[in-house]
Amino acid sequence: MKIRTVNELQDCIDSEMAWRKHELSAIRENVENARKFSKDTAIRAGIALLYAHWEGAIKNIASYYLEYVSSLKLPYGELKPNFLAISMKNKLKSIEESNKTTLHTRLVSEILASCSIKSTLPTENVIKTGSNLNSEIFKEIMATIGLDYSEYEGAFLLIDSILLDKRNKIAHGEHVEYLDLDEARYYEIHEKMRNLIIQFANQVSNAAVLNEYRNKNC
Repeated sequence: MKIRTVNELQDCIDSEMAWRKHELSAIRENVENARKFSKDTAIRAGIALLYAHWEGAIKNIASYYLEYVSSLKLPYGELKPNFLAISMKNKLKSIEESNKTTLHTRLVSEILASCSIKSTLPTENVIKTGSNLNSEIFKEIMATIGLDYSEYEGAFLLIDSILLDKRNKIAHGEHVEYLDLDEARYYEIHEKMRNLIIQFANQVSNAAVLNEYRNKNC
C-alpha cells in the first residue's frame, strides 16, 4: 500500500474506522436483541470481537501512519529517532550479539552520518501485536511510530485485566457466569474500548497533520 499524502492517510483511516464502527454497532445490537441463553453467547462473542477490533485497528492504523512517513523520504535527521531505530533494527540486533568494538564503532559512525541521508523506512511486519495487544505491547507500538501514550494510561487496567483477561478465558471455554460479566458490564467495556479505538485513530490523523514525525531539534 502506498500512502503518499495526508489525504490518502486520512482516507485509509476513515475506511478502516467506518467498517469497524459499523460492526461494533452490530455486535452491540446482537447483545441487546439476544434472548435468554443466546444473551450469554452474544456477550461472549462480543468480547472476543471487541478485542479483535482493538488489535486490528491499532495495528492497521499504526501501519498506515508508518507507510505515510516512509513515503516522505525525509532525511533521518529530520525525523524522530524512533524512525532511524526502525531502519537500523537488524543492525542493532547483530551488534547486541557481538562484543566486537569494530562493529560498535561502525554502527556509531553510520548513525552519525545518517542525519543527511534520505530515509528508507521498512513498513512490512514492523507493527506487531503478537495476537495479545496488552498495554506493554501498545506502548511499544506507540514508541515505534513516535507518539505519546500517556493519555491511554488510565485505560491500561481495562485493557489488561478486563478485556484481555476475559477474552482469554472465553477462548478457553469459560462460561459467562465465571467471568463477572453481565449485559451492563459488557456495554461499559464496549463503549470504553470503542472510544479508545476512535481516540487512537484521531491521534494518528492529527500527528500527520501536525508533522509530529519530525525531529523538533532539527
